[in-house]
Amino acid sequence: MFLFIVDIIVPILFVIYNVVYYFKKKIIYTIKNDDFTVINDDFYKIQLIVSCVNAISVSIILFAWQKYSFSFGMLLFIAVFWSFNYLIKVIAAWKDTIR
Repeated sequence: MFLFIVDIIVPILFVIYNVVYYFKKKIIYTIKNDDFTVINDDFYKIQLIVSCVNAISVSIILFAWQKYSFSFGMLLFIAVFWSFNYLIKVIAAWKDTIR
């Protein structure tokens, strides 16, 4: 039951966090860097979309971890979460929205 609640609450909080940062035009904490400069506001849209996909993926992983009792569930959760956050940087650099 506890993990089921976490399956829902964690992704929803992450989506809310990203929507707030989208409207405030801020970079999410996981990829913030001193030499990171946004040169095009499309970056914030990329950040929001990839972060929402990240929240859905994390929710699926948490559900699967609970249902199938993966012994490596936490490692998979962390790997997917951070991979998507760095994917934001890669996509933004590819689309020339950051420097």
